[in-house]
Amino acid sequence: MMATPAAALDYVCKVRDTGDGFISPVLALQFEPSAKTAIVYDAIIHAVHGEPISVKLKDRGNGKFRFTYRVNNIPANPRPARIGYRIELDTNTKRVIVRGSMPGVTNSFNGNGSCEVGQLKNK
Repeated sequence: MMATPAAALDYVCKVRDTGDGFISPVLALQFEPSAKTAIVYDAIIHAVHGEPISVKLKDRGNGKFRFTYRVNNIPANPRPARIGYRIELDTNTKRVIVRGSMPGVTNSFNGNGSCEVGQLKNK
């Protein structure tokens, strides 16, 4: 999936959509805990960019990290969507929460799941 820097952490998460869509069932995260950016890859990012993207990373302490990013031109009807995402990862419990918001829309895009340490494998 991604080239791994020496101190990087890799997580692959299985996510259950608990909202109104636009949540990928598999999510890959790569980051160095002391960095300000991370790499994220999922089915939605793949559909738009075809490769992992760099996102903002915040260390919230106690093994908790926040990833924030926006994906534009997501294939949707009647027109492409623009969604801001926030991922909350707890490395101690290996649990993840994903939230998405779309300008001008009240629907919630939510998901949660569990993660494993490891890299996403191409199949």
